Amino acid sequence: MIEKVPVQSKGIDWVAYDEEAQTLYVHFGSSRTYRYFDVPPAVYAWLLRAPSKGKFVNRLVKDRYRYERLDPDSSREADADLLTLLQRSLNDPR
Repeated sequence: MIEKVPVQSKGIDWVAYDEEAQTLYVHFGSSRTYRYFDVPPAVYAWLLRAPSKGKFVNRLVKDRYRYERLDPDSSREADADLLTLLQRSLNDPR
């Protein structure tokens, strides 16, 4: 199950985490979403508690974990499908 959390941050709109796959998703305010691989659950927990989400990602995630940018305009259909699924989940009132 992927947990998606809107966050209060100048540069980050929301984060999502797939604990089974240990994959962290970070959606930046500029409409860019990145997927970080092999991120331990403890790092995600620390991110949620960090007073500055942007600084935390820049210092402790960005250059430490393999990542890829998910682009909604990508020729890779899987990227666009995943972004649509994540966005719908965030907007679902359930």
